[in-house]
Amino acid sequence: MGSLPRPSPRFSFFYCFAFFLLIAAFLAAGIAAIDNSCLDAADGAYLISGNAVAHGLFPYRDFLAAHPPAIYLLGGLLARLGKGVAPFRIFSLLLSAGLGLAVWRLALRITGKRAEALLAGTLAMFAPLGVYFSKLYLNDSMVALLTAATFFLLLGGSRRQTAAAGALSVTGMLTKLTYFPVLAAAVVFVLVWRRAQLRLFLGVAFIGVAVTALLLEAFTSGAYLADIIGAQASKGASFANFYEGMHRIWQMDWPLLVPAAGGLWFSISDLAGKKKDTAGHREGQALVLLWLAAGLASLATLPAEGHDTNLFQVAEPAIAILAATGLGRLARGRIALGPAVAVALMAVMFPAIAVKDRSFLTRSNASVTAAIVAEIDSAARPGDQVLAPGCPALEAGRPVADNFFDQFLWEEKFKRGDSDATKLFLGIAGEIGSGRLPAVAFQQGQPSQSIFLNQLQRHYYPVRFPDKVTPPLTLWLLKK
Repeated sequence: MGSLPRPSPRFSFFYCFAFFLLIAAFLAAGIAAIDNSCLDAADGAYLISGNAVAHGLFPYRDFLAAHPPAIYLLGGLLARLGKGVAPFRIFSLLLSAGLGLAVWRLALRITGKRAEALLAGTLAMFAPLGVYFSKLYLNDSMVALLTAATFFLLLGGSRRQTAAAGALSVTGMLTKLTYFPVLAAAVVFVLVWRRAQLRLFLGVAFIGVAVTALLLEAFTSGAYLADIIGAQASKGASFANFYEGMHRIWQMDWPLLVPAAGGLWFSISDLAGKKKDTAGHREGQALVLLWLAAGLASLATLPAEGHDTNLFQVAEPAIAILAATGLGRLARGRIALGPAVAVALMAVMFPAIAVKDRSFLTRSNASVTAAIVAEIDSAARPGDQVLAPGCPALEAGRPVADNFFDQFLWEEKFKRGDSDATKLFLGIAGEIGSGRLPAVAFQQGQPSQSIFLNQLQRHYYPVRFPDKVTPPLTLWLLKK
């Protein structure tokens, strides 16, 4: 096993200061952009589920949940820190900053080049997909950070670090099932580069995953695996779906993908070479390529429509490292790396500033959310249960009836003819018919509404808003 390249013992204060200045700028811009916006249905489901955990409920046992428990249990802790969405938004920004820091240190361990490492960390932190989703509370950014930390430990080489990487892999599998391709990539890396530690890594990772799954299955009386496996939604396998997903990723991530192509070429060339002085370097490059492959493999999970972009966040740090490698190689001996860094940052930040249909950090629907909350406040007393998507309900401080936290999941189960979903919507129809719910809000055009639409129109009236509501929903208030 070749030793990885090492930076100079005198680590430049300039690079540390520059990177932490960039982190401060990122956090300042992100915190300044925080408002009460409700921008995504999945985000809202995780927000209200976390709030439910803070009030004593547990996923799978008490409410339908699509993912392993990390996002819900962590959401419960965040909900205790303050009201509304603010604690979740700050946490998401800290995750993005932490990812940049982890990629910086990982790239330094791989290349030994401080300028390239600084560039890689910066590109990872300001990556278009990461910046876009930093406005939401999703578990994909958690998976990306856990992946970077796992691979950083694996490159360390010691048995203790390999065992810690296995433990982080357990945490990854408790965060989202799309971590599995990352775990597979880690196994391949250990098999090739750390074979003497293979049994240790497999034992910690796979025994840990099995034990935690069995404990959760027992604690939830068999609901855990049924939820995280049976409740998943998929757009189906077809070339058209794959192409559409890649097209969406390209539209948002092209500033990184273009220079990453050069880094990919240089990395493959190095791996194919036989130079002894690049043996350790090739080890790190192999890990980055395995990381990229794991990110691409996550798309094979056939995510629900439009979810390709958030899933691809796990690959974005690897692309950032490849982009930094490509720019660094092109700059070496030709132009100063400083201008190359500036050009790369401008290319990455341009969509974040100028693309009006996405708006990245500046996107907001706080005015519409405030209007929805005001209408709920006018119709419901404090403590009254409402039936509304998670984010508006959380902002209004009202509990959600029937633990109906993830409308999308229940709709998917209803489309498949699930008896529990049918029973739930029949119960909702009864509550609407009796006028027990002062406010009801549903995403528009859902099949389940055929069960209770007549009752809804008889006892409630729709509220019109001057601005577009995203995600699209209709708010109904009880007739007086």
